Amino acid sequence: MKTILRTIFAAFLITATIGCSNDDVGVSTAICETATSPITEGLVALEGSGTYNTIDFIDLETHEYQIQINVNGEICSIGYKNPSSYTGDYLMEVIGPNFTSGVQHSFSQTAFEYVAITPLAVTAGDILTVRRTVVSPYTDLNELIGPVLRRTDFNNVAYPLVEGDVTFLSSTFYGAGGPLPDFVQPYIPLGFTY
Repeated sequence: MKTILRTIFAAFLITATIGCSNDDVGVSTAICETATSPITEGLVALEGSGTYNTIDFIDLETHEYQIQINVNGEICSIGYKNPSSYTGDYLMEVIGPNFTSGVQHSFSQTAFEYVAITPLAVTAGDILTVRRTVVSPYTDLNELIGPVLRRTDFNNVAYPLVEGDVTFLSSTFYGAGGPLPDFVQPYIPLGFTY
């Protein structure tokens, strides 16, 4: 009897293992790259160029930029860092030619943090808008600032900026003032899956 039960149990395990692969249920095993995503690498390259420095700046509700992706893949997360003056939520959005994905989140005040979004397939040449909007009540304009790349000579950003697999096309800031176009580059990195 024990031999029959063991045989049935072993057959069940083999059948269950064969029938339950990730491919069968549509689960992706790709890793959402944050540090090596083309958008993050582009921002880091600008920051390390000596032409830009990162500061918390621009006291407007919405910080937004446009990029052209020059590689195929998926946008899978969005990163940000709350300034020390604000602990509330942001609506973080990625808008493409045929999609919009967003998430509301309050980020760390000490380090950049990434939060998952609905994966968005992108094709080389796609133009995306990346947007951060304050959604929690604020009492002081200082709570609207956020991390940006500002030119060290204080001139406006000279778009387009080609960095690796991404081209930064423009930026704008608005809400409670503005608009303020192409003054600085918002520091809002995106996770990417190749």
